[in-house]
Amino acid sequence: SSGINAEYGESLTVHKVEERLTFDMSALGESRRPTVCYLRQMCNEPWHSQKQEYLQNLLLDSYSIIKGEVAAALTNTGLWSVSDSNATGKWQKLFLYNQGKKVEKNCQAMPLTTALIEGLDTFMSGVIFGNAFVSILNKHSHIPAHCGPTNLRVRCHLGLQVPEGDCSITVSGVSERWANRECLMFDDSFLHSAVNKTESQRIVLIVDLWHPNLTLTEIKIFSELFAVKQ
Repeated sequence: SSGINAEYGESLTVHKVEERLTFDMSALGESRRPTVCYLRQMCNEPWHSQKQEYLQNLLLDSYSIIKGEVAAALTNTGLWSVSDSNATGKWQKLFLYNQGKKVEKNCQAMPLTTALIEGLDTFMSGVIFGNAFVSILNKHSHIPAHCGPTNLRVRCHLGLQVPEGDCSITVSGVSERWANRECLMFDDSFLHSAVNKTESQRIVLIVDLWHPNLTLTEIKIFSELFAVKQ
């Protein structure tokens, strides 16, 4: 935090933030135990869709553009660099940003979607917790319950291809179905899992955003503290 203090001085704000941030999760319950860090005295709501309407509208205004670029990318298997599978199913990801780092080849394949994401003022660009990617959950697949790295963010899922039937995400015990042309936003530091029991793939665009309860000053502090190493 030396760089932060050099810019902000020994300000009360920085000290308060540092006091609230912990890397020790031992005092947290199993239902919310992020893997990297936790900011105390933060919102305890797992779902945030209603608070982000302006952002949802931005994404939905460009929905056909995003879906068109994703459809084209589906035919290029070389872009899908991450493919995970286990006994519960299979899923793939096409990263535009991976832990804060821009994946140039993929962004060139989806330039309009990339520009849209980079234009979001709350996108966690250049921060290790910031991802933007297309996610495919294959038929008959289940992603087991897990917690994300931090409660400094909310994760946005924009439904691009959502099959009818049992296809949903559960966050802190509350299940929601994805839907085409709709956004789901949640704090992924809470325990969450996903299931697709249908006969088709589920495709969503996932974007990590700064938590809406953070102030601009706090975002600036954390942007430096968790900046991607060049």
